[in-house]
Amino acid sequence: MPARNLPTTQALPNEPAPARTRTPPDVKWLLNERAALAGAVSKAVAKQQALCAKRERLEAQLEGVLRLLERSRTAQTRAQASLDGIDVTLGLAHPCVRPTYAGEVSAWAGKYGQRGGLGEFIEEALHAAAPAPLTTTVLINLASREFGLTFPLPKDRRAFRKSVSSALTSLLKRGRIEPLHSREGGSHGLWRWNVQATTLEGLRAQAEGLARQMEA
Repeated sequence: MPARNLPTTQALPNEPAPARTRTPPDVKWLLNERAALAGAVSKAVAKQQALCAKRERLEAQLEGVLRLLERSRTAQTRAQASLDGIDVTLGLAHPCVRPTYAGEVSAWAGKYGQRGGLGEFIEEALHAAAPAPLTTTVLINLASREFGLTFPLPKDRRAFRKSVSSALTSLLKRGRIEPLHSREGGSHGLWRWNVQATTLEGLRAQAEGLARQMEA
């Protein structure tokens, strides 16, 4: 019996890949516009948060300035009352003396403790930090905390900086400190205790001690 041809199994054709859909231009434009607007909103919110924080800081500073202003006005009223009283007293007791003859002076006593207190504090601070140096800014901050000073206005800090600079110049002239910065304009001050000054002090103290022993 002749062999019968068996049906052969044919491979199934590959399934067609799903068609790629294109985003319609109008939808794409809307999505891009939304993303840009969402970014603008986030940026605005972040900026507002930063501005609110800044406003809180400025309001706190304003409250401090208003308190200082009120204290200053109270001090002025008291000083003016005392001034008027002295003028009346001078007019009655010494009518020939002109009350404004002495002019005006800025009272120093008590501003930085005893006279020379600011210079002594700066000297002690540099001596304690030796051999490490300290900048003028650090000395200003340390001294302002030491004497309980506040600077509600930039000019107040500039005035105190001049006082600190004068004290540093005095210490430099006496050989107590040495500058580690260029003293030409625009350079930040960097100061260090002069080790030689300590050595000379020690030698001087030893010499004085020997002299006292010889006199005894």
